[in-house]
This record gives sequence, C-alpha cells and structure tokens, in this order.
Amino acid sequence: MAATLWPFWWQRGHMAEGRAFLERMQAVKGPYREMVLKGLGTIAFRQGDTETAAEKSEHALAIQRRLGDHEGAGVSLSTLAQLAAGRGDLVDALDLYGQALAAFEAIGDRAEEARILSEMAWTHLGLEDAAAARRYFFESVRAYTELASIRGVGLSLIGLAAAAAVDHRPDAAVRIAAAAEIYASEEGIVNVYGDNPVGRELIDRARASLAAEDVIRATEAGRRLTIAETLEMARPGDPAPA
Repeated sequence: MAATLWPFWWQRGHMAEGRAFLERMQAVKGPYREMVLKGLGTIAFRQGDTETAAEKSEHALAIQRRLGDHEGAGVSLSTLAQLAAGRGDLVDALDLYGQALAAFEAIGDRAEEARILSEMAWTHLGLEDAAAARRYFFESVRAYTELASIRGVGLSLIGLAAAAAVDHRPDAAVRIAAAAEIYASEEGIVNVYGDNPVGRELIDRARASLAAEDVIRATEAGRRLTIAETLEMARPGDPAPA
C-alpha cells in the first residue's frame, strides 16, 4: 500500500514520513518493488539526497525496462536527467530527457510530455542555446493547450520570456513575463517538480537593463496581451513549430 502512496507524500511535502515508509518496504520482493524504488528515488531527489536518488532511480529503471513499464521508466529517467543537469552534465541530461520523452510518448501521457519538453527547454537555455530552448517551450505550450491547461501555458511562457532575455530583447522579455504571470495563476493540469530560479534571474536581469519607466510600460502592456499575442511576441524571427 505504501508503494502506491508516495505521490501523496510528494505532493503534500511529507517527505520524511514517505521516505521512512518506503525504506522499510524496499526489502520486500514482489510486484510493487519498482514503485517503492521509484518513490524513494523521487523523494530523495526532492530532499537533495542526490546519491540515494541516483541509486534508487537506476535500480528502478532496470526493473521498469524489464517489465516494459514506460510510465515508470519515464519518471526514473527524468529524475536521472534532473540529477545530471544539477551536476552540470547538460548534454547527458538532454539525452536522458529524450529517453524519458519517448517513454511518455509511448503511452500518450501528454501531461508528462509537457513537463519533459519544458525541462528540456530550460536545459537548452543552460547551454545558452535560446533557439533550441524556444522550440521546446513552444512544443510544451502546444501540449498544455491540448490539455486545456492555461496554467501550464503560462509556465511555458515564463520560459519564453527567459529565452527573449537571453536573446537580448529585454522589452519583449518583460512583456512576455508579465503576461505569463497572469496565465500561470490560472487553473490547469501541470506537473512541476520544483521552481526554476534561472528563469527568474534572466527576467530580473532584463528588467534591470531597462529604465524604470520602460519596465512599467512594458509590464502594463504585457498584462493586456492574449496568449496568441504573447506567443507571437516570443518569436524573434526564426520559425516556430507549426
């Protein structure tokens, strides 16, 4: 039973309680073993215990691949990708994210696809490849649109604002960010496993490069943008996905 409860502990922040239950269960053999390991890896990652997170996620992944469990493999691969990104191995992270994306695509889990696409986009920004980041953020917007998740679209727009900042388009970055903040506060399905401080830093840097009155003007204009107008502003001239 505890093996199936780990998402509850994760979502409500009861990490110590959840981990204690799962650690007692990990020696038990049976059909729930991979769920126990997956839960332990995910919770350990949230707690910052990267060594345990990697060990349990890799063990879970081996079982999931043997069982043909695409959903479980996608979760474990994305945890390993986040760990790789955290230690600065961004190319390795993108490879793992690509495998995770393929696993979720195999079962049609569009919400997890949207999450992975967004995380891949942030990873490309870490490599200072704004064009690739933008492509993946647009793909994430498309997935969240299919899910009718305005909040998800808003979170992806924050990424597009950060990409505009990297492209040295501070006025556009501030406008897109202002629109994104409104839409990200709306309802909708979204799987987010933590905040992204890189986006905040890039957008703050864009604001700091403008005069105070220009920040106010851009922010007010951004708050009036529709989603379609915001997406159009996010395109600096290179073609976005159709």
